[in-house]
Amino acid sequence: MVGAGSWGVIWYPLRRLAQAGLSGVWLALLMYGGAAAASLVLCRGGRCTGVPRRIWLALAVLGGITNIGFVVAVLHDNILRVTLLFYLSPVWSVLAARVFLKERLSLPVVAGIATALTGVMMLLWRQAAPTLNGFDVLALASGAAFAGANVILRAQPDVALAAKLLATFAGVVGVGLVALAVSARGVPHPQGLAVLAAVVAGGLGIFTITLLVQYGVTALPVRQSSVLLLVEVVTAAFSQHLLLHGALTARALGGALAVAAGATLVAAYEG
Repeated sequence: MVGAGSWGVIWYPLRRLAQAGLSGVWLALLMYGGAAAASLVLCRGGRCTGVPRRIWLALAVLGGITNIGFVVAVLHDNILRVTLLFYLSPVWSVLAARVFLKERLSLPVVAGIATALTGVMMLLWRQAAPTLNGFDVLALASGAAFAGANVILRAQPDVALAAKLLATFAGVVGVGLVALAVSARGVPHPQGLAVLAAVVAGGLGIFTITLLVQYGVTALPVRQSSVLLLVEVVTAAFSQHLLLHGALTARALGGALAVAAGATLVAAYEG
């Protein structure tokens, strides 16, 4: 619960560091580089070995897309909107599992998918039609990549927690370097100790809350761990309201409730 709640407010330190001069990709690179270094502590005793190379590479790429997409989106778009679009990931997980793992869809899962997608339409509806901006697409892609990693892990249940974390964090560094090379962005000139703060925040904060959430998801039954999703969504909504003084419209609130309820239903009944 602590880890999930922390993810709901992670946007605030991210935005403060961005205001200090660190752009989205550079910020993700520094924070997750710190988290990757911290995760090496868990790899003692060969805990991060024995994972097939193609599985490790797939987890790294998907982890990089997941976290860079989320960081960039949450820096520029509405916090609750990004969080909810990301947390369509249980929907993508069950659909991918249906296609690739041939898992059957139960009636509650189908109902959850329909409810969540209805909520998305409510969130995206502006004037005469639903619209997506670039950061919405990033949030959706981030959730889809997260779902893809979950499907791989369901097919490879023996991958150790330490290996999952290292692959994810190292993947952010790798994908971030590729993104910077392709975009040809210059090196930022952040204020004061922003670089050190980002690395420390990653090594302590990102590493710890990711470890807590991953441990909770692994140790708890699916129906109990699915509640973690609701904790993060509620925390994101309240933190946005308190820190940014943003008001929720009736449509946005209804869409948020529908996405949260639908995704939680899917997460509770999948598998």
